[in-house]
Order: sequence, then C-alpha cells, then structure tokens
Amino acid sequence: MTLVLLGMPIISALFCWLVIRLGVTDAPDGGRKTQKAPVPTSGGIAIFATVAFGLGLTGDLVAIYSTELAALLMFILMAVIIGVYDDIRGLDSKRKLVLLGAISLLAAAFGPRLGHFHMPFGPDAGYALPVWFSVLGVGLWLFVLMNATNFMDGANGLAMGSAAIMLIAFAILLKLLDITDPDTDDEAIMSHLAALAAAAILGFLVWNMAGKLFAGDTGALGMGALLGAAGLMVACRMTVWEPATLILPFLVDVFLTLIWRARAGKHLFEAHRDHAYQLLLRDGWPHWKVSALWAAMSFACGAGLLGLGPIIGARIIIILGAAGIGLWVWQRRTLGRKLAEEGR
Repeated sequence: MTLVLLGMPIISALFCWLVIRLGVTDAPDGGRKTQKAPVPTSGGIAIFATVAFGLGLTGDLVAIYSTELAALLMFILMAVIIGVYDDIRGLDSKRKLVLLGAISLLAAAFGPRLGHFHMPFGPDAGYALPVWFSVLGVGLWLFVLMNATNFMDGANGLAMGSAAIMLIAFAILLKLLDITDPDTDDEAIMSHLAALAAAAILGFLVWNMAGKLFAGDTGALGMGALLGAAGLMVACRMTVWEPATLILPFLVDVFLTLIWRARAGKHLFEAHRDHAYQLLLRDGWPHWKVSALWAAMSFACGAGLLGLGPIIGARIIIILGAAGIGLWVWQRRTLGRKLAEEGR
C-alpha cells in the first residue's frame, strides 16, 4: 500500500496533463470566477481515475462484498458523472440539485445505516433513530457535503488541498476503527480510498496551484461525495460529531454565509463572492495564502480530533466550532464592512 501511495501523485499529475488536452475549459463570468481567461477544468477526472487505478493495484476493487460499501462507491461514481456532465455540457442548477438529492437518498437507503444519534453531552448509548429519519438525515448529510465542497472550490488549492488533509485524518480514523473491529473490510477499504484520494490530490495541486487546471464540478462534487461517504462510515461506528469536526472549515463558512445572505435578503442559489475565503480574495490575498489558511484550519481540526478526541470525545467540536464561528463573525464585522464601504 505504501508503494502505491507514493506513486499516486505522479500518476495523477500525468492524468492531469491528459485532461488538459481534452479542451474542456472554465470561462470567466465577471463575478464569482476570478480568472481572467478560460482555464482547463475537470481535473477531478484525473483525481478519480488515479484513485480507481490505485484501488486496482491494491486489490480493493475485487474485495468489495458489502452492499453498503458498494452503495457508497456507486454514490461517489454518480457524483463524479454528474460533475463531468456539468463541466462539459452544463447543467441547470435546479436539475443538478434534484440529481444530487436523488443519489444522496439512494445512498442513504442502501448504504450504512445510522442507528443512533448522540449529543456531545447526552447518554453514551445515544438516541435510537427510526429508519425513515436515518435515511433522511444521512441523505441530507451527503447532499450538504457535495454542495459545501462545491461552494468552497473558488480558490486554487483551497477545496482540494483542504480535502486532502481531511481525507488523511479520515484514513487514519477508519484504519483505527478497522483494527478494533476486523470482522469487516469496509473500514479498511474506505481508509485506502481516502488515502489514495489524498495522494492523488497532490499530483493535481501541481497544476492547480499554478492556475493551469481546475477541479471543476467533477472534482468538487466527487470529493464532497467521498468526504460524505467516509464521514458516514465513521459516524456509524462513532458519532456524527467526529466527521463533522473534520469538515468544520467547510461547514462553518458555508452555513454562516448562507445565514448571512438570507438575513440580508439575498438569493441563496445565485453565484456570489460572500464566503469568508472570497472576502480575503477580494481584499487582494493571493490564492496560495488563502488556501494555506484553510489547510491550517483543516489540519487543526484533524489534529485536534485525533489528539484530543480520545480524551474529551466528541465535545472537541464545541471548542473548534466556537473558534471557527468567532473567526468568521470577526472577519465579517471588520473586513466585510471595509469591503462594503469601499465597494469591493
């Protein structure tokens, strides 16, 4: 497995070179998109082609016997396919949301079942969930993660770079869960999948950080689906708060920005530049600096969960969540007001 991981960035970088030659580009729109000229896109094809190649080398593709795991892998594949179609042909936003909602509910119905919901300060056994409520809740989780990753994919290296760090944390956590319960290979395979995706992202970032290739909806939706699937598998063995902690840098910005736009009477589904990372870009921060900040926050969440989680449990999300919300509010009241007054 180690040798396969070491080769993934090189293979991914080569696949990216091929994707660039497909000629699929993302044109500037004078709004949310900040590039000055069309840029090759659909780099997610290279990432997931590399992951599939790696799974073949490790033998994991022929070791999938669980219906639940197969449902999650099919869900990720469908998210990638929707992303490819949207990058190449274009897809109406409402139809895309319907499709993403449909595959999320299907994955929730046939994938791993979340039987209990735990509050950070509630009973250890948690609260039993009816099947219908579990399906709706899991479907919402998967749907939110795909869209949240897509919303955060607006600066070179931000969404994919942060996702790589989150995936490394998921890979470690899933590997630990597999060691404690070796009766099923599902956690081990998902751990390998997360690790392979993180390694593949490194090869993509060589092109992406130089502004020569975007992940596109292929990468954003596919990566969001993978994060959601890995998070679901962890939640079924632990609680929902561990995966939520790892993805906090995305969730805090997305949800607080949507709340802020709703309170301001702005349309929630139109393209905009109101996310916290977009405020920094509007203020003149270079893409690498913004991406490095989100990578640092992703690392802090992963290190906090893996380091302090065994000591204080899911309560770690309260500490990290409060810190994230505080930073978001502080930035909105300072930088946000400054940009508004300057008309930027």
